[in-house]
Amino acid sequence: MHDDSKRDPMPPPDATPEEIGEFWDTHSLADYWDETEEAEFQVNLKSDQNQTLSDEKKPDLSTATPDEARPALGVVTDLISESVLPAPIRRNALKAFDRLCSALIDVPVGALERRAAEKRAESAARIKIRDEITTQITQQIKVDPEYVLRAGHKYAEKIIREQLNLDKISAMAANELKNSESSNPTNQDTSEPDKEQLANSSNPEANSGDEKVIDDDWLNSFETEARQKSTEDIQRRFARVLAGEIEKPGSYSIKAVKILGELDQDTAVLFKKLCSMCIAFGRRDDGYILDARVPTLGRSPERNSLSKYGLDVEELNVLNEYGLIISNDASLSPYNLCIGIEGTPDPLPFRYQRRNWVLWPYSPWNVLAEFHLSGITFSKVGCELFHIVDQKPTPEYTEDFKKFLEEQKLRMVEVNSQ
Repeated sequence: MHDDSKRDPMPPPDATPEEIGEFWDTHSLADYWDETEEAEFQVNLKSDQNQTLSDEKKPDLSTATPDEARPALGVVTDLISESVLPAPIRRNALKAFDRLCSALIDVPVGALERRAAEKRAESAARIKIRDEITTQITQQIKVDPEYVLRAGHKYAEKIIREQLNLDKISAMAANELKNSESSNPTNQDTSEPDKEQLANSSNPEANSGDEKVIDDDWLNSFETEARQKSTEDIQRRFARVLAGEIEKPGSYSIKAVKILGELDQDTAVLFKKLCSMCIAFGRRDDGYILDARVPTLGRSPERNSLSKYGLDVEELNVLNEYGLIISNDASLSPYNLCIGIEGTPDPLPFRYQRRNWVLWPYSPWNVLAEFHLSGITFSKVGCELFHIVDQKPTPEYTEDFKKFLEEQKLRMVEVNSQ
């Protein structure tokens, strides 16, 4: 039995569809199941031909997951129920995937059965509510019932399409997490999953105060932006952001998620070009990027110095408008820490083309000498999104960069990845 005094009243009969939708977005039908009842209705269509067309186009809402998503979502289910992910990452993964994708409806973990039943009930109830709203609209306004039915089905198709996008992104993120852990075996937790921990992992209060939990507001923003994306390349970028945030909450800001959602394909191509020529270095302990820039090789960043490599001033202005680079930046960044000098600590590696490098002088280097690089500087958001971009080879720029370093009596030496 439910204590009626401790739950919000259901929307009144005269509530709008928007009000009904907002209510069920923040409440669970499992708490109101005693107030539901079967809803039946009949619609007499004017044409048998229209009836046949409607039946053919009517989406099948009897299952929670479209057929094309089910194979991929097995990755999500396996990751949650069988994975050796460290406990904090596993908890964040469950919270994120439970919010975003439909895979967890059938997760084979006993401790999650109560949650699974609740989600099934919500899915079934939403279908009934949608059909009932369609009936009420048909009765209240003078319009062809076929029009109302088509509108309802269009709305249902939109919901299914958006859920399919989220399911695909979730599956890609699960693969990213799986591959990340398999490449870092020392981080794996080989103990059996604690089923009670799994069941309660979406509740931040159940976790320790020191453990970072993926933020609800962040998930809200991510869901809003990601559900609209149907292109595989863009879905892959969102998946990498999700995987990174699950592994280390706070890695990607809400602003970065929104900018990623706003990027059109042309701007994404420009940013990929920029990232492919970028050098970056960060802190040794956590890899946080301290500086990321595309060196202009001794030329002024404001003088079309990268047009030779496919990035002229107009294209850089586009990247600036999206907040990916800092406008009119003439700053110099010291790269002394990246230079190997005898008798000093090991140099700090910098990243270029997804490989680690240090600078090594051709002759003894004065430890007090300064070496700065100027260039197109990435913004904070640009640094965050730099991690998720697939880079392409840039042989012409790489050769010119090496020549520029040789003029400074330095050479690039690759080091082992950390």
